[in-house]
Amino acid sequence: MSNTCFKAPRHVFLTCCGTILTLLLAVQCTWTPTIKTLIHQSEEGNITLETSRQFKILPNHPQVLSESIIKQILQGLTHTQENGLLQELFISDSKPSPVFSSAQIAFLTPHLVDAFSKATPEELIAFRIPGQKEGAAQVRGEIAVFPPAIFLSTIQSFADYQGNPSKMASSSRNLQKHTTLMFSPEKAVLNPKETQRFMNLSSQDSWIAINYADLVPFSENALDKEARPTPSIQNHQLEGTSSAKNTLEQQLQDLRRKVDEQAEEIQRLQQATPK
Repeated sequence: MSNTCFKAPRHVFLTCCGTILTLLLAVQCTWTPTIKTLIHQSEEGNITLETSRQFKILPNHPQVLSESIIKQILQGLTHTQENGLLQELFISDSKPSPVFSSAQIAFLTPHLVDAFSKATPEELIAFRIPGQKEGAAQVRGEIAVFPPAIFLSTIQSFADYQGNPSKMASSSRNLQKHTTLMFSPEKAVLNPKETQRFMNLSSQDSWIAINYADLVPFSENALDKEARPTPSIQNHQLEGTSSAKNTLEQQLQDLRRKVDEQAEEIQRLQQATPK
């Protein structure tokens, strides 16, 4: 009788321990701390690599992207605001505006090239650029490249809001709900539903996916190519050079003939002169 009394509490205790251990293992498996690797930090902004649990498929990292492609993508990104109470209070112009200024693009481009070359398939690239001008909020976001050639960018805030930055910062979630990201050329933009297959995206963020294989990159040697004549022009120039050369040779031959004729005339005169 006494043994049965002792066994019952022991069984309950072991059962509780087993349940707690199972929960701890489940939490450990589903929760993994984010690992951040700083790539660059300065007054202009910072770039970090961050592990993410939001991926549905792994990014195609590391990735070699040229500065011309990244610059073209950053320049093509614009945003607009839908009509809403906060927009009517703080935003005077609802026309599409560039997401990045020229100075921000100049800062981001080389550091993103470096970050993409160092990122692993478990990492995305996060950036933050503090607002430098009065009335400007910081620009921050995350980017990753997925196979075969998809550039996915999420943006949490923008640099050209007009109004009181502190008020907009406190109301950032409401503002973000009304933000739409766009890209030019539009043919390179993926359907938003298709974008969801890459990773879990927060409803508080604005995102856009771009198939950069559809872009015509600006050649870094464009100036050289522009300065270099086309084949037809080259042929025309060669023909012109050849014609000029032939003309010059003909003139030289005529000159030699005249010299020879004059020499013969002088010799004839000398022979005809009496001694």
